[in-house]
Amino acid sequence: QGRFWSGTMYDPPGPPARYFEREPVGILYRLDGDHGCHPMADDILVSNGLAWSPDGAVMYFTDSPRRTIWAYDFDTASGDLGERRVFAEIPDAPGRGTGDGATVDAEGYYWSAEFRGSRLVRYAPDGAVDQMVELPVSRPTSCAFGGDGMATLFVTSAKIMLNEAELALEPHAGALFVLDVGVSGLLEAEYPG
Repeated sequence: QGRFWSGTMYDPPGPPARYFEREPVGILYRLDGDHGCHPMADDILVSNGLAWSPDGAVMYFTDSPRRTIWAYDFDTASGDLGERRVFAEIPDAPGRGTGDGATVDAEGYYWSAEFRGSRLVRYAPDGAVDQMVELPVSRPTSCAFGGDGMATLFVTSAKIMLNEAELALEPHAGALFVLDVGVSGLLEAEYPG
């Protein structure tokens, strides 16, 4: 419908290691084409992973430090959020990261970049892990489909919080990756404002 969505977070002073000590004061906003701005959800640590199911009936949202991907019932006509439920939880386990940016493919599967996890995770519409795509960097940040037929998955990455020794082991940290994952994406609506 061309609405613009944006989330906020509180970034505490001090070293990045305080990532999990944030206050849940973030808010998810919806900006309509007439420039009306509406708070839609609160009690958020770090807003991430916004994406919609192909039919627009489900909105996905990740609160990164909580390692939770939420699914909301979504009213495409009004832009209102309905019931919220846990879509997936990312294990707090060695080698696993936190959900970051995301997209949905044409088959309705949710792709999540796993920051500090060195991978993309593709979740089925029921929240089950369908596949994991390992990457040569520890900090993938987001992903989006584009290119001819929306058949290319572009993946961004970061090198923030990596020291020189870690950067030597990850020479591609901060790079953009171009992947053929065997599925295509969907065009997103443009914001009319």
